[in-house]
Amino acid sequence: MQSQPFRTNALYYGDCLEVMREWDGQSVDLIYLDPPFNSKANYNIIFGNKARGPEDADLAQMTAFADTWYWDENAQARVDNIKRAVAHPAHRAMDALSRIWPDGSGMLSYLSYMAERVAEMPRLLRNTGSIYLHCDPTASHYLKLIMDEVFGAKNFRNEVVWCYRTGGAGTKRWATKHDILLMYAKDARLYRHNVEKTRSTIDQPAEDIERSYIKNALASGLEEGIKWWEYMSGRDKMRIYRDDNSGAYFTLVNARDWWVDLNAVGRYSQERLGYPTQKPLALLERIIQASSNQGDVVLDPFCGCGTTIHAAHNLKRKWLGIDISTYAIEVIRRERMRDLRIRLEGVPKDLRAAKHFAANNPFDFEKWAVTRLEGFAPNTVQRGDSGIDGRAKIFALEDALAIAQVKGGKPTVDQLKAFVSTLQGGNFALGIFITLEKFDTPTVKQWVGKAGKLEIGHSKFDRLVMWSLDEYFQNLHPKLPAMAHPRTGQALQGELPSDA
Repeated sequence: MQSQPFRTNALYYGDCLEVMREWDGQSVDLIYLDPPFNSKANYNIIFGNKARGPEDADLAQMTAFADTWYWDENAQARVDNIKRAVAHPAHRAMDALSRIWPDGSGMLSYLSYMAERVAEMPRLLRNTGSIYLHCDPTASHYLKLIMDEVFGAKNFRNEVVWCYRTGGAGTKRWATKHDILLMYAKDARLYRHNVEKTRSTIDQPAEDIERSYIKNALASGLEEGIKWWEYMSGRDKMRIYRDDNSGAYFTLVNARDWWVDLNAVGRYSQERLGYPTQKPLALLERIIQASSNQGDVVLDPFCGCGTTIHAAHNLKRKWLGIDISTYAIEVIRRERMRDLRIRLEGVPKDLRAAKHFAANNPFDFEKWAVTRLEGFAPNTVQRGDSGIDGRAKIFALEDALAIAQVKGGKPTVDQLKAFVSTLQGGNFALGIFITLEKFDTPTVKQWVGKAGKLEIGHSKFDRLVMWSLDEYFQNLHPKLPAMAHPRTGQALQGELPSDA
């Protein structure tokens, strides 16, 4: 496949491996990736939903590989292909890792998945570029082996330890309160690094500092609320700072490889979007400022809820985000960066493309179709779901659920009857039957009438709603009651952002 230029300040839907393979090389300045254990899995499963209490949260994280990554034919094929491909940059690493698990394992399945994707990234980076792989202690040591092979051990720059305070505390082991960021340069001789200064508290009594330093002050005034003094100690000139708010004295030093001043996104954080893997904006701003300049291109191939691209946008960088979840992309468009007209690539732009999507990727098509409706979250169960492809909570009614079913082929009356049976049998308040083209035969209209009305205040809504993606592309939306935000429970208001 011939590579091609990408469009910056755009979100790309799809597997990042396939998307990156289409792009020209030497075109990205910084890559940050925070890959989930399984980008197609339910994030609640990955991050501790199976834990019985705070003391079990770390165990849930450790065992998530077994829950979400399986050793199957696809995993075996990935490992075999890399082992046979002697020119593959992760060839030796995968050969070594497969000897640890000769019969396969969930961890090996995950590592082979990551090796495929990481191997594509050096080609995209400019010679002055660098990459940060965000992981946790569960797999960081195995991932470092892969990164050493793909980028070269000589280009390893740092293992940054990010410490935070949020989360539960364990009783059977030390509570895990840090993540790992593996930083590599494309070329250790050429990569860009803008040194950041951080505060270092002076471990002396305040009266000693004032007696020793302030009487030798040469200047004062740094910024509002902070004063500084220069002190000559031998041939070294040192600035001593005092924060008027806290009274603390400190110096400024080059940032270290352990970060304790950036807390995770907590339950009550103003940043919180309700996305389980969300990272703080300040963390990504630090990385982007250190390893890129204004106008550079920043790529996040597992962009999730969009912290990286938000930080890049704030810092006047160009950005690219890729995610295999249309749900994650909608979080960015509808919540994090709602006021921007963001270009979307890889999702249908017209009915013809929607039909192609439905035929070639039916499960992802269903998730994409469901998220055309504000407040609806796609079902994470792909089979045995009783025909329910998405759910939403009606905000004005306690415990009232709306459900959605998507049909990517030509719908039938029997399918509609089965959906009505699910709607009534499950005592759901409202159901939406989504088709590619309008499905409004006289028989269908009879079923809509039989389903009755839902009354909310002075408004009435059809309990059975027929809606097509053909109508969606004409900007025609169904009449529905206000839904609750699928993660926060707050009321959703306003029109959906249009596709760029």
